[in-house]
Formats: sequence, structure tokens, C-alpha cells
Amino acid sequence: MPGASVFPQLEALLPFVTKPIQYVGGELNSTIKDWDTCDVRWALMYPDAYEVGLPNQGSMILYEVLNEQEGILAERTYAVWPDLEKLMRENHVPQFTVDAHRAVGDFDLLGLSFSTELGYTNMLTALDLAGIPMHAIDRGIDDPIVVAGGHAAFNPEPISRFVDAAVLGDGEEAVLMISAIVRQWKSEGRPGGREEVLLRLAETGSVYIPAFYDVDYHDDGRIRRVTTNQTRAPWRVSKHTGMNLDEWPFPKKPLVPL
Repeated sequence: MPGASVFPQLEALLPFVTKPIQYVGGELNSTIKDWDTCDVRWALMYPDAYEVGLPNQGSMILYEVLNEQEGILAERTYAVWPDLEKLMRENHVPQFTVDAHRAVGDFDLLGLSFSTELGYTNMLTALDLAGIPMHAIDRGIDDPIVVAGGHAAFNPEPISRFVDAAVLGDGEEAVLMISAIVRQWKSEGRPGGREEVLLRLAETGSVYIPAFYDVDYHDDGRIRRVTTNQTRAPWRVSKHTGMNLDEWPFPKKPLVPL
């Protein structure tokens, strides 16, 4: 059942891994919302170990911004260490969130915050563990929309085959805009499938959809030209910039680990 907890399967593996507390959740100020009363569901990933990702201010802010909204749910997921990864594969436990331990593949969106390019390979491992097709072109209507953000998403071309969308700049307003578009598309019965919702995101002019652009390279690897292959996709994508920081007094309730 979508949204069900995988903790019963996970709990049996924890005695055999180092630092099992990092997979338990329950931090002060963490949020668990009812799955069935929310119509837009985000899994937010900082693609590194829990102790690196938990204190990241950007991810913490987006987590709080989204969960303040009625009908929107956001939970966190992190890269697992190799000892747990091995056991998860052997026991068919998918990539999970630390809040309610739901399978990442059940969510509408998987938002990744890249501080550095070192997180790219952790993203690929998480996609594989989640059962989400590695390449964006292979994903279907029921797979999460994979959205990249953060400093290392300003040049999304190295991961363009693996992400569905990239947001440049500040994410506070962007995640709410994306949520509204996904909500509207779902309320209409998901017309046009996955391509239609991606086109709607592209039409905002501030979400880069790699599938709608063709990139040519020079022989030395530098980008020579970027052209659109969709009439609804703008030829230039703008960066999000929050102009008034007083409007975003976050995080109001920082996450504090046990």
C-alpha cells in the first residue's frame, strides 16, 4: 500500500549496522503528516550521510516550508552507509524516509539538494535502492519526479539523464510553485501523463527540464549550444532569487537529533 511504513523490515536489520540511530528518526521538531490527507508528497534528500545532511540549513528550511502548507507532506531521506545498503538489497528493503519510514518510490516528488558534485553518485544509489528507474526517460507516470537543486545544480548537465528537473537558486518559493503545479495536474486526473506536468513546470521559465533541451558540445567537452526541442519550453531558464529574507524567517524550529 502506498505510504506504508517499511520500519518493521528495517528494524530487523539495525542490530547489524553501525550507528543505527541515524535511521530511526524521531528528532525534536520533526514532522509526520497523514499520508491520505495530503495530495502533494515530497521526499527531500540530502545525498550524503545522515550526520552530514541533517544539519544542512537549506534542506531543513524546505522541509519546514513544505510541511507548513495544508495538504503538502515532506519527509527526509539520506544516503545509507554500505553496511545497511548491502542488507537492504539482500532483504528487499527500499530507500526510505527517516520520518515515517515510507518508501521513497511512493512519493510524488524526490527533491535532491546538492551542495557539491560528490552527492551525484549517492543519488544514483538512492534511485536504485528506491526502485526508481535510473534514467529519466525510463520513468513512468507513477514514478516520483526527480528534482535537483542546491549549489551543484547550477550546471545540471552532468546529471541531466538522471533528473527530471532542476531548480536554480533559492528553493523556498520554487518548491511551493512546483507543489501547486503538481497538485493542479493531479486534481485534473494527470492529463498528458508525465510529459505534461514537466511541460507545465518548464513553462514557468524557472524550472529546467533536461529532456526538453538538446545540448551540443565542442570536442574538448565545453558546451557549444543549447536549443529547445519543445515549443512550450523557454529558451532561457531563470534563477530563483529571494529578494526579501524577512519574508522567510526559517528555520523556526530547527531539527535536533536524539
